Amino acid sequence: MIIEINSPIEIEKIRSLLDKNEKLIFALKEGEFSRDYVISLQNEFSNHVVTEFEWINRILIVPSIPTKMVMENLTGFYECIELFDRTAHSLMNLLAETFDIDLNNSNELHHLKTHRLAKQSGEIGNAWKFRFHGMGCSFTNSVTGQFLDVQTINGKEFGQLDTYYLMKFIQTTDSLKEMGSILNDESNNMQKVIEVLRLNGYLIELPNRNGALIINRYKRSN
Repeated sequence: MIIEINSPIEIEKIRSLLDKNEKLIFALKEGEFSRDYVISLQNEFSNHVVTEFEWINRILIVPSIPTKMVMENLTGFYECIELFDRTAHSLMNLLAETFDIDLNNSNELHHLKTHRLAKQSGEIGNAWKFRFHGMGCSFTNSVTGQFLDVQTINGKEFGQLDTYYLMKFIQTTDSLKEMGSILNDESNNMQKVIEVLRLNGYLIELPNRNGALIINRYKRSN
């Protein structure tokens, strides 16, 4: 249900609407939602995930795992994203070494994708298959089945998070099976984890990327 509003709606009104609707989308006609307001919603509706789309002034509220469950497993989920980030950069570096390209030069990566590869795909290392698509590159380990998808449009920053692909990475990584079971194959649960990590400073936004998130690599040292 999409509701157009002129100003942020009161929490009690939202509570009443959620009694009758499983999913709510609020579209703010003018201005923007404050960060404090978004945080207050997530704190208030702990059995839902509250996602803000800043570039279109919208907020989505849908059911999810409880905030308490995410907080109890916060370290484990952070380590999932940490492993994704590390693996993504490692594979892109391996790709660059294999085909002798400079990742600092986006033209070289584009030329590899469009001119040097048959069907924009190939193999690197002993077990990894890769395939370029749109703005990303997917990697699949032919031995373990591990899968991850990497955005290639942010220079040498390959850790941009996507709800669907992050969940798929967790599901196909043997060491993360326990964390994956908490998600119960529900994208809303993965999004809840991302939002809680973001609110707690474990994730940060990429500049000029419409809310795209990466891991905060300095969080552990704070």
